[in-house]
Amino acid sequence: MSRTQMIKAVMLTTFVAASATAQDSSTASGRSRLLRSFLQRSSVDITVSQARPQDALGRNIGLGYGVSGAYLYQLDARGIWSLRADAAALAYGNDMKRSAFSETVGGRVQVNTRTTNYIVPVFVGPQLSWPTGAIRPYVHAGIGGQTFVTESSVEGMYDQLDLASSVNLSDATFVWVAGSGVHIPITRRTTRAQLDLSMQYLGGGRARYLAPGSITDLPGGAIHVSAFESTTHYVMVRIGARFGL
Repeated sequence: MSRTQMIKAVMLTTFVAASATAQDSSTASGRSRLLRSFLQRSSVDITVSQARPQDALGRNIGLGYGVSGAYLYQLDARGIWSLRADAAALAYGNDMKRSAFSETVGGRVQVNTRTTNYIVPVFVGPQLSWPTGAIRPYVHAGIGGQTFVTESSVEGMYDQLDLASSVNLSDATFVWVAGSGVHIPITRRTTRAQLDLSMQYLGGGRARYLAPGSITDLPGGAIHVSAFESTTHYVMVRIGARFGL
């Protein structure tokens, strides 16, 4: 191979390598832009929540307390329309009794048996927001499902570590949701962190559920369970914060 041919070969190899590097860089840059756009359009809500049972549910159980969270993805550049997904875990009552660890051990080792009742709603739907100003109202709607769970667990009297647990009753039903609230920017310099104050009405279908005192202990270790069944409507009051990703 002549010197001229060698120079041409080296130049061709360099050009091909540079082109491949440029393509890889362009691909990486495109992925980076997509990820940056996704994060800029995404936010999460974390709130403490109170459930206020309505109608038949309100006659059978008391207030519930817990946490809820939502993920929002803006469907337009301004954030007027978003897709919203919610989930919550609400405890609406518990009871506890002290007993011997076992018949063999007798009363020398005592444990606590705690029974807790939960509502776990999950739903998704659109949200319409006013994205500017000191107070930014929004409304949203959704459909999904919710589960009523009652669980009993045995824990140590002092370390409170669960030794064993069992689900006493679990039932699921359809739920539709309508809610409204306001976002208030926490600082003037950034709007990625906002106070969130809202209320949601959850219209649930019929389900079976327990309340504190629904489980009665019988001789010989047996239990008697008295379940309620009704529609499951309640209002959820939420206070927390919205954070941009």
